[in-house]
Amino acid sequence: MHHRIHQISMLNGAWRMLRFCCVGVLNTGITSILYFISYQYISIYLAYAFSWIVACVCSYVMNKFWTFRATDTGVTPFIRFVVVNICSLGLGLILMRLFVSLGAGRIWSYVFSVTVTMMVSYLGYRFWSFKHVDGTIKEIVHE
Repeated sequence: MHHRIHQISMLNGAWRMLRFCCVGVLNTGITSILYFISYQYISIYLAYAFSWIVACVCSYVMNKFWTFRATDTGVTPFIRFVVVNICSLGLGLILMRLFVSLGAGRIWSYVFSVTVTMMVSYLGYRFWSFKHVDGTIKEIVHE
């Protein structure tokens, strides 16, 4: 029984990760398009922040209801989501500055910073923002 529960839990986790990746690809597309358009008119840092804010709104809705299927209610999950994203934005801006100073250029600096912040965001969402998600062992045992 324990082995079966572990297998189901692993499968649910894999599907959750796949859904997160799909949301991430969509958000990366949104962010990238906005970034590539806006950095021509404003600084790369403002362009990064602007594109991040737009994608953040989309990300909250899709991750809460589709990726994690979170049952958390109230304002707390949203506040935690915002905190994770502000930390991710700060980290992304620091990484952008670092990579640019190392000569990586605008596009590669962006790609590197988005890759790192995407991984950090997943961990923050999964283990802090959305604590009550589908596929927990408790839910599986009671089916």
